[in-house]
Amino acid sequence: MRDAIVVGGGPAGSATALLLRQRGHSVLLIDAARFPRDKVCGEGVSPEAWRLLRELDADGAVRALGPHALRGMTLTSQDGTTFAGHYGDRREPGFAVRRDALDLALLGRARAAGVEVREGSRVTGVLRDGGSVVGVAWENGRGPKRSEARLVVGADGRRSRVARDLGLLRESPRAHKFAVRAHWEGMEGLTHHGEMHVGGGGYCGVAPLSPTCANVTFVLGRRALAPAAGDLEAFYRETLRRWPRVAERLAHARLLASPRAIGPLALEARRVSAPGALLVGDAAGFFDPFTGEGVTLALRSAEIAAEVADRALKGGRTQDLTEYDRLRREATKDKFRFNHLIQRVVAWPALGNLVARRLARKPDLADRLVGIAGDFVPARTALGPGFLRDLLLG
Repeated sequence: MRDAIVVGGGPAGSATALLLRQRGHSVLLIDAARFPRDKVCGEGVSPEAWRLLRELDADGAVRALGPHALRGMTLTSQDGTTFAGHYGDRREPGFAVRRDALDLALLGRARAAGVEVREGSRVTGVLRDGGSVVGVAWENGRGPKRSEARLVVGADGRRSRVARDLGLLRESPRAHKFAVRAHWEGMEGLTHHGEMHVGGGGYCGVAPLSPTCANVTFVLGRRALAPAAGDLEAFYRETLRRWPRVAERLAHARLLASPRAIGPLALEARRVSAPGALLVGDAAGFFDPFTGEGVTLALRSAEIAAEVADRALKGGRTQDLTEYDRLRREATKDKFRFNHLIQRVVAWPALGNLVARRLARKPDLADRLVGIAGDFVPARTALGPGFLRDLLLG
């Protein structure tokens, strides 16, 4: 019997497995894919991720990928108003990098640390003994298998088999948005700022992966994506015209591969623990990625999960892991409330235009807003009356 089985080899799963192995635990990691594998993602990573990568001793492996530095964010509202927020010269910038390369690097670090990795192996269900999770059933084309562990970590993404078997994950009844992503070579006007273009019934994000290559992803409601059923690439190209400042810079660019879609973007977890099991990353809930914190949130949730799991494994009390629910909620509640606030602002074009004009005139406030999105300014500072007054009336 192993100490832990981690289901999923993305950033959350690899980080959790690596942190547990660093603490001396035996860990099996299982993923249905074979790496490198593509992952639909905006691919911009906030500055706070570097602290977490250093804790994993994975920052060197990520730097070796040559990630494109992101020194802030630029937002264009529906009426064309643009403002820029900067992370600041004294802070390490964020970065953008292809997820297939990033995930392979993190999984490689976990394997090098002694995590037993099984790629091309699909988990088919969790094993229970009474009311507690005690392992997983899985298969790899050579017949069904069963593996037991004192703890199971579900890090298998939005369609998490672990979370769904435990009845913890559901589609949000309020948000029905989908994203469509593609990579372009030869895009003009790329800088060291990520971009967000609001309007057109949704928003479009641009993450520069190099001076000429970019991830261009847009998010729309479910109904708006209905025409995509026939020809996703034609729909993607046509829809980009909703954001003229993006489309005109792609006029001479080359689409590197067919677009991919993902959704719905909002999933909710009733809890993130059960007796003998924890959920991390997207398996613990998936949110609209407007502020681009997905990878950093995955690493942060892995950090918290590993701390709780380590104490539980050493203390022989994996039946009660509710401490993780509390610590994760405390660590994320302000950021999620901030995300919802921003979503409400951009959902109303007139209000979004007003806020953009305020921020264009107030660079210090713009830097603060982008710092919150970048995870190094506490999100709670955006929720007080002073910040809202400055944002709307200042």
